[in-house]
Amino acid sequence: MIWNPLEQRFLLAGLALLLVGCAARRPVAPLADARPAPYIRAAHGPDGTAELEVGLRAFKPARGRGPTVWLVGVTHLGTADYYARLQRFLNAQGLVLFEGVGATNKTFALQREAGFNLQAALAKALGLEFQLHAIDYTPQHFQNSDLSVAELARIFANAPPGPPGTPSPPGTEGGEPRSGERGGAEFDHLLAAMQGTGFLGAMARVTVALLEASPRLQAAMQVVLIEVLSGLPRDLPRMPGLPPGFQNLLRVLIEERNEKVVDDVRRALEAKQPPGSIAIFYGAGHMTDLEERLRSTLGYRPAVERWMTALAVNPERSGLSARQLDLMRSWVRGRMGELQRAP
Repeated sequence: MIWNPLEQRFLLAGLALLLVGCAARRPVAPLADARPAPYIRAAHGPDGTAELEVGLRAFKPARGRGPTVWLVGVTHLGTADYYARLQRFLNAQGLVLFEGVGATNKTFALQREAGFNLQAALAKALGLEFQLHAIDYTPQHFQNSDLSVAELARIFANAPPGPPGTPSPPGTEGGEPRSGERGGAEFDHLLAAMQGTGFLGAMARVTVALLEASPRLQAAMQVVLIEVLSGLPRDLPRMPGLPPGFQNLLRVLIEERNEKVVDDVRRALEAKQPPGSIAIFYGAGHMTDLEERLRSTLGYRPAVERWMTALAVNPERSGLSARQLDLMRSWVRGRMGELQRAP
């Protein structure tokens, strides 16, 4: 299938939205007090294996005493071993603040959807696990820290085209965004794709069916996921190559929800008996903005980090040649470069 440049941009950005937020455990490493480093990276072994690694980063108060705050990035698809390691880590924390729009109780993850769910279907087609089906959210110290569906809808209805101080997009009049620039339309398209409805949903179903039938395509898609997610810029909402509506969708899904998380962290820190440690368990795409908020509003500084492997694939064992791998990686990197350049 041939995708035009705009469709390619939406495809790659859609992968980031769907997956953003252990074969091996890397040593704990000290962190310098610098700008936020990436929370996702690719690793390549001498045997051709490609790995997607996700960071867990600890923060401590710059002054005085207080609980350690962990930013626990996660991909929504991964191996069973990856989620088992995450579960053990989260179970050892004093408080876990987790994402889940509209999650009114902890049984939401145990309820299997009656219809099509793109993330769950894609995980099955790739021989991976879906985060909501692999993580146990029922422990007492797990607390939902996210916006409700009504809050999210209200934000989309009133959101400006960008954060304060950014230039208005061409075509705006009187400071009001054009139709579609608030991000609500893009959010509807994303939900349709995830539920398998509409044109994008139909394409998602076809893609999943093709993957299930071909181990070579499964390996190829895992390579694409590793390249896309490890190549994303740290400041996702401001990727200049994205249409304004998609930029605003990312801004709302990341920044507005992160504000709720930081408010919950602040309340936990101000409690009479604060927890010994706090883990923020969110998609890895949220982590850069969360780290900046921890530093600027709560006075926390990075201390140590760990890395867990979310997925690993040896494409050569699945029948992909070195030339095919080079072509796939070149295509993905080219499209990612377009996303990061102004149109």
